[in-house]
Amino acid sequence: MTSLTPAQRQALERTGCEIRTRDLDRMLYATDASIYRVEPSVVALPRDATQCSAVVMVAGEAGMAVTPRGAGTGLTGGAIGEGLIVDVSRYLTDIEPLDCESHTIRVGAGVVLDRLNRILMPEGFWFGPDVATSSRATLGGMIANNSSGAHAPVYGTTADHVEALEVVLADGSLAWVGRGQDGFEALRAEAAEIVLKHRAEIERRLPPDLIKRRPGYDLHRFLTEPSNLGALIAGSEGTLGVITSAIVRVMPRPTHRGLGVLCFSSVTEAMLSMTELQRLKPAAVEHLDLPVFGQSRGRLEFDAVRALLELHEKPCQSLLLVEFFDDIEDHLAELAKMSLGDRIVICHGEAEQEMVWQLRRAGLSLVTSCVGAAKPTTIIEDACVRPEDLPAFVEGMKAIMAEHGGATSFYGHAASGLLHIRPTLDLHLEEDVSKLREVAEATSALVRRFGGSLAGEHGVGIARTEFLLDHLGPELIELTAEVKEVFDPHGVMNPGKIVDTGRWTMDQDLRLGPGSELSLPFEPLSAFVEKDRSFVGNLEQCNGCGGCLKDAPVMCPTYVATGDEVLSTRGRANVLRATLEGRFDGGIAASELAEALGSCLSCKACKRECPSGVDLALLKAESLQARHRMQGPSLADRVIARSDFLGKVGSAMAPLSNFFVGLKPIRLLMQRLLGLDAGRSLPLFAHRRFDRWFARRTDRSGGHRGRVILWDDTWVRYHEPEVGKAAVEVLETAGFEVVLAEGRRCCGRPAISRGLLEEARELGRHNIALLRSMGEAPIVFLEPSCWSTFVDEYRQFEIEGVDEVAQRCVLFEDFILALLDADLEALPLESLDFQAAIHGHCHAKALADVGTLRRLFAHVPGLQAEPLETGCCGMAGAFGMMAANRDLSLAVAEPLVRQIAPLPEDALVVAAGTSCRIQVRDLTGRDCLHPAEVLARALTGR
Repeated sequence: MTSLTPAQRQALERTGCEIRTRDLDRMLYATDASIYRVEPSVVALPRDATQCSAVVMVAGEAGMAVTPRGAGTGLTGGAIGEGLIVDVSRYLTDIEPLDCESHTIRVGAGVVLDRLNRILMPEGFWFGPDVATSSRATLGGMIANNSSGAHAPVYGTTADHVEALEVVLADGSLAWVGRGQDGFEALRAEAAEIVLKHRAEIERRLPPDLIKRRPGYDLHRFLTEPSNLGALIAGSEGTLGVITSAIVRVMPRPTHRGLGVLCFSSVTEAMLSMTELQRLKPAAVEHLDLPVFGQSRGRLEFDAVRALLELHEKPCQSLLLVEFFDDIEDHLAELAKMSLGDRIVICHGEAEQEMVWQLRRAGLSLVTSCVGAAKPTTIIEDACVRPEDLPAFVEGMKAIMAEHGGATSFYGHAASGLLHIRPTLDLHLEEDVSKLREVAEATSALVRRFGGSLAGEHGVGIARTEFLLDHLGPELIELTAEVKEVFDPHGVMNPGKIVDTGRWTMDQDLRLGPGSELSLPFEPLSAFVEKDRSFVGNLEQCNGCGGCLKDAPVMCPTYVATGDEVLSTRGRANVLRATLEGRFDGGIAASELAEALGSCLSCKACKRECPSGVDLALLKAESLQARHRMQGPSLADRVIARSDFLGKVGSAMAPLSNFFVGLKPIRLLMQRLLGLDAGRSLPLFAHRRFDRWFARRTDRSGGHRGRVILWDDTWVRYHEPEVGKAAVEVLETAGFEVVLAEGRRCCGRPAISRGLLEEARELGRHNIALLRSMGEAPIVFLEPSCWSTFVDEYRQFEIEGVDEVAQRCVLFEDFILALLDADLEALPLESLDFQAAIHGHCHAKALADVGTLRRLFAHVPGLQAEPLETGCCGMAGAFGMMAANRDLSLAVAEPLVRQIAPLPEDALVVAAGTSCRIQVRDLTGRDCLHPAEVLARALTGR
């Protein structure tokens, strides 16, 4: 890393562009989804093309390297570099209206593909190239890499859809290039003159016989369209300029889509079927093998698709996903008649098709989420040949892997001749780094033998540049360097990539290379039972794929709200890794780590949605626990962790306690002492506790269906007894005898959220022992975060008897839904003629079936219930109550507030989580009901 001089910093700041030079920020931009790590000197986040032009000009004048970056999801190291990183993803996100005549649309380079397609959906269009990372991939990055996806047989590559580009060159000059554009005309003419001289060699070396891209500059495209300078910029990986905006062509959405899944006993057998399948002209043929889909076993979000494909009952080694557009019935019937493979599963309807495509889109991170230090490693994963050559190519790759001792997977775009092949290596070991090079060199030679491409869709970057000479030959390598010099005479734009300067080699600058093993300065209390049984093992599951950078719920709510890398799961994992490497002063108590983890809501969305299974909430809790061992917990930590005790005292003193917490001086004092936001309304205490009401009531009914234990959590007992009363009414009406767990203690969720894990574990031991002594009755929970403590954290603590008790724990809504599904007459539900908006709790979304409440309310006559498209409410226990978190809490809640605002006045808003209901009431002024309250109303028709 080259240090930034004071003069350079001042010059960059004078541009008005947002400039970041902290160690924390430079560390965050040192990695992407590749195996490399290169720290920049400075990061710029331009708000428009003018600012981008200004910062690039300053860097160019200083001879500073400039590396453009989108979402940082590239696999070859193309978006990392020394000098200046220009992040276009944060602010260059404008989308202009669709031109319905030309079917084109102007987008900022930072626009995410899924967002663009959501906007285009009502118009009946979409952007054809569908990369698997569509939830976070930016259009600028896709153009720079000339990316493509599963439907490349229909839509080709991204460059096929580019009409014009707004580009900043190395000297800061800014102009539009492309079809119908005359920007940089002198430069275009010079480049065309150079390229046209080498027509014969370009046509010989770069024939257009592959569906995917060839490595390096798209010389053949420019050869056929020399008036279009955009043809050279697209696919140039930021080595010729920074793309700030684009005009792209969009396509009509297919009217119908049909999907059949073929199951095979081997990868080779699947590849041998490709010639016959190509005859049907499918829109896509995607391949998944057991090393990929086997990782989905035991993952809740993939249970439904595994059941659909019968992967448990009828195991197989290989799957081909064969999709057709429009005339689907005839094609699917013909596919079935071919009798390829062992069996075929026809997916009926959009829901089943989407389940299968979600499994495919998760392929990258599923394959890298295996247990152990050795991971399927990206280095040769987008080698591409003609589809008919796949059987022989796969056999050649198997021989390479057998010789160099690495297991591998084969998944990806079979219809395009591109399978993602990854040797399984532990790059902490010198011998495996040597194998990495051996595999790369052997694969390069094999691809060359088949006349294929070494970089079919992920770009050249650091990983492939040194191999280009073998694939392009001396003449085209020299031509590439000449083109680069025309655009960038001083070599500052993403230097050393595509045009080799000797700076990069594919086995240097490794993120997890030899000597990079992490050691923990503390002993975790949690067992990390689901991944490696190791804190470090779970942390290193983060491969940088950026699945947490999507702009839609649920993971990661703080990134969705802010777009800031440090507030993403990937960002926090990188900060934690850097802390353990000793990068920051203070070790586990470093302020940089406190900044990253302090904004984490512990929503558990990453536990479910991160394809690699990174459990950031658990990593955070353990890190806080370790910090407390060094510094001791704060007063706020201690007070919040004892919410149950506070509830007991406050309820005993109500209504006097409610009067005092409403006084402004008291609120200001609590803000000063505890950090509680004086502007937020604090929960009121119940004058009559729920457990005492329960013990004294005489009107008890039910029992013929057996006994249930109702877990009366802190909030039900001391703050919202009406929720508990409603639950008792519903359960007893259904015929259950309801009992409470007398002597229960707080589940420990507040303690866990503050990192007081030893305290939480002791509470867990008491509660598990108590519930084991109460027989085998189901334990019904009204609060999802309490339930998740029993089924998740208590298991991590490996408390004796935890599995036995956890299996009996069930959310109220799941319990009642199962009852009604088995017996429609179990509850005498009367009509509720209301609209109901359901806000799901984060922990329920992470660990349970997200559709439960909608299906439950379908049993209530007249109730029109639909889930809101929301993530976290932003309250997250005490998080939203803290003054320091106010702005972030409100930003996270904004989508929830926005969706509730237009609801009819008499519509019901329903949320199972206490903090969710508090947030809704505070920010919308509307009441918010627990599901038990809704069902209790339906019992009487209120």
